[in-house]
Amino acid sequence: MSKDKVLNVIEASRERFFRLAAEIWYHPEIAYQERESAGLQKAALRELGFRVEELDQIQPHAFIAEFGSGSPVIGLLGEYDALPGLSQKVSTVQEPVVPGGPGHACGHNLLGTACLAAATGLKAALDTGHLKGTVRYYGCPAEEQVGKPVLAKAGVFAGLDAVLSWHPADINTVAAYATNASVELVFRFKGVPAHAAQVPHLGRSALDALTLMSVGVEFLREHMPQSARVHYIVTSGGDRPNIVPKDAEGNFQVRSPRMREVVPLVRRVIDVARGAGLMTGTHAEWEVLHGCYDVVPNPVISDVLYNNLKAVPLPVFDAADRDLAAGLAAHFDEDQKRATLAMFGIDPASAATIIHSPLHESVGYWGIGWTIPASTDVGDVSHLAPTAQINTATWPVGVGSHTWQATAASGSGIGMKGMLYAAKVLAGAAYDLMIRPDLLQKARSEFLAVTADETYAPVKDLIK
Repeated sequence: MSKDKVLNVIEASRERFFRLAAEIWYHPEIAYQERESAGLQKAALRELGFRVEELDQIQPHAFIAEFGSGSPVIGLLGEYDALPGLSQKVSTVQEPVVPGGPGHACGHNLLGTACLAAATGLKAALDTGHLKGTVRYYGCPAEEQVGKPVLAKAGVFAGLDAVLSWHPADINTVAAYATNASVELVFRFKGVPAHAAQVPHLGRSALDALTLMSVGVEFLREHMPQSARVHYIVTSGGDRPNIVPKDAEGNFQVRSPRMREVVPLVRRVIDVARGAGLMTGTHAEWEVLHGCYDVVPNPVISDVLYNNLKAVPLPVFDAADRDLAAGLAAHFDEDQKRATLAMFGIDPASAATIIHSPLHESVGYWGIGWTIPASTDVGDVSHLAPTAQINTATWPVGVGSHTWQATAASGSGIGMKGMLYAAKVLAGAAYDLMIRPDLLQKARSEFLAVTADETYAPVKDLIK
């Protein structure tokens, strides 16, 4: 079976994949609650003839769908969690389906479905015996809450020769960029309550401690690398102003381009918390909530993906798609669009051209040597096996993730067509890797060269 026939298998089932992505979009479920979304995918995969292994004992709503046997083993990473508070109709004005409800503002209804579709195309070639090896689709829940490290710690990603994935976006490009590593912790301070007017000297304010910690972190910023970031929120700080707060809590997130840079910064933040406790006579406690490694892009596989981005025909958008794109893009001015594109490492000249079209209808190769500020748990997988990704235009130019506009586009024809394009590109790249062992060997050599000085360990094992 030729590569073209593999892509034809995906094309022939496009309506099936559109319905699956739409069903997940219409029933958005946030991280760790994706029972129906995972169920829809598992049912579809079983019907298509995959062996499905449920991994709920490791992580709720996680699974592996596999076809074939032996080497090479190609992994495809799927996600399906939504975001809270971003419910939205397919509309150019903000209209939530359920006020305050969740929505697929990161396009994970498309992300998982495209990887499932790519696996389906590859299965057809494996079934005929033209391809040899194994394709594994990973149903990965809770990306927005950094779920993959739990699976990584359990060894779920062991034995992979290459990993492919993608992410919805407003452009078609190889995702050649790295991402920030990230660690999020909760800090809790325990104090002594007292009447704030009558006997404040008898109290020990946990809120004072949390406030001083945040001030200390602000001063710490000057002594951090310029590429590092710290974010924090206060999640609780007492009940009434006339009671010295005995409990206070806040979440702090530390990011930097490599995990080896994040860990010492986290330890300094912990020292700030200890100091705040000493200054206020309170007790500081902390716990690592989650974290993820930086993405290590693999140039060898990235080149294979780029060749397929160019070879697979781009989506054909109709008048309704273009009208929706123009309406959604109108919410952003040119500076905002440039900023969205710059995040991907796009050069200013290319960005200046792209922003004048509502939809990106060409192909790029951007982000080489660039680190985007965001983080993703795909990073953990990229430290375990050679990994590469693409972006495809499922949203209008200038629309960023985690916006209601992205939710609208992810449920529209724009999103569905961009999703099918991604599925074909991923399947084409996987096909090339499975028939070219030399490419896999080069990808492995590149992976080992980049990760040679590191031993992967889940974040919670790094920070004690």
